[in-house]
Amino acid sequence: MTPADFGFVLGLLLKHRELTANPVGRALRVDEARAARILSDAGPAHLDDFEDMLNAMGFSLRTLDGLADLAIPPRAGIPNSFFVLTRKRGEDMAPFVDTRAFLEDFRDRRKERAGAEAVEMNKADSIFWLSRLWLSLQYFFYDKINRTPGNIYQWRSALVSEKLFTEIVSEGVEKMGNEARPQGEAGLMWDVYWRERERIPTLCSRFLKSMDRAGMIEEAGSPGEYRQTLVAAVDMAVIGEQEIAFLLPAADQDSLMEQAQALITGDAAVTVERGNHAADQSH
Repeated sequence: MTPADFGFVLGLLLKHRELTANPVGRALRVDEARAARILSDAGPAHLDDFEDMLNAMGFSLRTLDGLADLAIPPRAGIPNSFFVLTRKRGEDMAPFVDTRAFLEDFRDRRKERAGAEAVEMNKADSIFWLSRLWLSLQYFFYDKINRTPGNIYQWRSALVSEKLFTEIVSEGVEKMGNEARPQGEAGLMWDVYWRERERIPTLCSRFLKSMDRAGMIEEAGSPGEYRQTLVAAVDMAVIGEQEIAFLLPAADQDSLMEQAQALITGDAAVTVERGNHAADQSH
């Protein structure tokens, strides 16, 4: 890989986050096959250099074998690798990356005309709703089809319709409202959900459109139906490998401290090892 190749591939990865010469369910993007071949033909030393450059910007490159990892058969003369840009744990994002872009896209700016206090309240409300809607979406992609976070190859089966999504969210909020309002800070979230329950169809529609624009879901063919993208599936697999272990109980105080240290430093090896140990303890 020459410096020009580095820049060419980086530009496409930043734009699309996923590159392959053998796409499924979509057409090749402009220059995508060329970029995928550059990465497929690159030697280990060049890929290490490319990874170092990505790490400095807070990114990492995940390489998947089309057949072994995704059950996608190869085509003659075409590389069957899939390259996905992910976050680099423990590294700051590059200054040109707007980490609040999704929140800004989702916010309802019509509620912010009353001044600075209204803006801050709308931001908090939006974060509450985004959290609930995102978790509800994962129900369709994982729980409903009995799929683990590390299961990437089943991303084509991870489907959601706007109608069912809205029903699930509405039913959850209605059930929450029929229960007693919790004390403390949890009550503030309860208030937001209950106060804005009539807006759930609008919020769900806005959320799915924002997810579509962000490349986390894509249209699945039928009106109002979406599927998870490969980028989103890889993101969730990384979360499963590096984050979910911290939700499991530590076997003892020493391992708890090691988990905390790994969370700060981004030592994924410790995370996975301790997560597996905690899982064994739970059986």
